[in-house]
Amino acid sequence: MEDVETPRLNDDRRWMTAPSLGGFVGASVILLIVAAVVGSSRHVLPESIAILLFLMAVLVSAAAFGFWVGIASAFGALAGFNFMFVEPHFTLHIGEPQDVIKLLVFLLAAAITGLISGRMREQVDAAESRAAALEVLSQVSTELAHATTQSEIAKVAVRHLHALAHGPAIALGPVNGQMGMLASAPEGYLPDASELEAADMAYRRGRPEFASAQGWSGSRLTFYPLQSDNGKGHGPVLGHARIAPDRRDHGWREQAIEIVLRQSGQALQRLSLTEAAESERRRATSEQMRAALLASLSHDLRTPLATILGSVTTLRELGGTLPPEAQTDLLAAIEEETQRLGRYVEKLLQLTRLQSGMDLHLTWVDAADAAQAAANRARRAWPNARIETGFPILPMVRAEPGLLEQAVFNLIENAVKYAPGVIRVSGELSDGMLVLSVADRGRGLPRAIAEWLASDDMTGAPQGSGLGLRISKGIARALDGTLAARHGEHGGAVLEIRLPVPAEHGA
Repeated sequence: MEDVETPRLNDDRRWMTAPSLGGFVGASVILLIVAAVVGSSRHVLPESIAILLFLMAVLVSAAAFGFWVGIASAFGALAGFNFMFVEPHFTLHIGEPQDVIKLLVFLLAAAITGLISGRMREQVDAAESRAAALEVLSQVSTELAHATTQSEIAKVAVRHLHALAHGPAIALGPVNGQMGMLASAPEGYLPDASELEAADMAYRRGRPEFASAQGWSGSRLTFYPLQSDNGKGHGPVLGHARIAPDRRDHGWREQAIEIVLRQSGQALQRLSLTEAAESERRRATSEQMRAALLASLSHDLRTPLATILGSVTTLRELGGTLPPEAQTDLLAAIEEETQRLGRYVEKLLQLTRLQSGMDLHLTWVDAADAAQAAANRARRAWPNARIETGFPILPMVRAEPGLLEQAVFNLIENAVKYAPGVIRVSGELSDGMLVLSVADRGRGLPRAIAEWLASDDMTGAPQGSGLGLRISKGIARALDGTLAARHGEHGGAVLEIRLPVPAEHGA
């Protein structure tokens, strides 16, 4: 998972932006209501109460509409108080010098009231904006962390860009040599020619293409190209509508969009690095399997070749002097070792295919059928072996049938060679994994071989592990599974191929 930076959003300070016309209208209505109340009861209302009512109007206006509206309301309250309570009445003229001081004190009190209440309102709004932005960015981070394809990353980014910009958002990428739609919000939005041209320019130049100003011709969306491999590869192009500059939450929305774009790029790079790491893992596994193959060739092929060569030499040099029974035994040995050598060649071909990095042709496979086929094949190869099978209803898995059958067959062959007695092939579902097991009643696997099977290392196989176990382990790993060994309940060893079960088939 990529590291997600902690968003740093500036306060949305409305005292740094122009106030809205609606705020001035609202403050005027409040002042007119207070002025009407004060004017209708001017003869019975003490001057101190009138001052408090006008200050209350300033307080309410500043708290409701912001700092600058509060300051303007303070001057409006000053004018109303002067008009009604300072002689000469019903004019803005000031007749006495002491009235000037009184009005200045009133203005100062009203301005301080507007300043404090307005700033408190600004801080509340800024806190709410930061909370809203952090909630959006938290959702983006969580969803991007779970995205596993470029298409999923594009859909997550577009959905949140649409919510932040309050307008259309799209993701475009190369499809069959042309810019094609990857995701859009709202669903079904189609970009026009100017937007497609801007997206293409952003993709080719590797830099943002900004939307045209309102009233100007050109793209209505701003496009940002994402880099797919640490700035070296081209990813999709994300486009979003312009945020109206007169919106009071314009600042944090712009910053949130910038962070969404940055995190989308990081998610794309994480995906690219994950794919590269997986490719490197497969290459390393291939190298390990190649080394294991070279290490085992001399040991596993020497015996059948020596037997065949010795038997053929004996028949050629002494065939005329040997009794028919001896000749029959030598021919049977040649046949048996030739079949054994043929199985080795088949294993080598399977292992060569695995270590060469060829793509597997995965399909939905009934694992019980594959294991049963391996058991039937083993019965034909070793008619005297006692092989039992038992399979419940097992879920389907993604595998290549031939490889899975070969892996089980190799385990049966290992049991036939080293553990005379009943061999049982079975399957079960355990902890969300499909387990195919081959159990024997022999002396059990040496500890070194069991530990090597449990490791991730394909090299360094202990002596006596044989080529079959190496191939079965390689096949299990190629199918994203494992090969493990444990002691059986009645003695002997149990070799298990454990394969992941997709969620939709795990029930």
